[in-house]
Amino acid sequence: MMQHMSNAFFRFVSDALDDNEGNRTRTPIANFQGIVKYEVVFDQSVNEVEPTTGWIELNPMKEEIITEKPLVDGDRLRVWVRATDVVGNTRIDSTFMQIDGSPPTVMTDSRRQPFEINVDSDEYKHASR
Repeated sequence: MMQHMSNAFFRFVSDALDDNEGNRTRTPIANFQGIVKYEVVFDQSVNEVEPTTGWIELNPMKEEIITEKPLVDGDRLRVWVRATDVVGNTRIDSTFMQIDGSPPTVMTDSRRQPFEINVDSDEYKHASR
């Protein structure tokens, strides 16, 4: 017959058993959902190859960055983000944008109904058909 033991017994781990060697100990690590380092690169070329240089570490570490880049109509900007987790795994992703200050144009297919701007709609404040 097994003897029942308290859950409190299983929760306690003596500090003498702590692993204080190597890169990862019990010391708290500043992180956002397991990410310990964010880096960015701003690239105004059309290049889609991950950059090997130019990475800027976000310090202090945060999940957002606010920056101003002088861009004009027609400019392109790819923002690369590299995230590193607590055990050193890294992932890189990017997003691309192109500045377009031209007014919108709408074309219709002549075989279909004409395009109507700002029609009345019970469901939406601004609607087109």
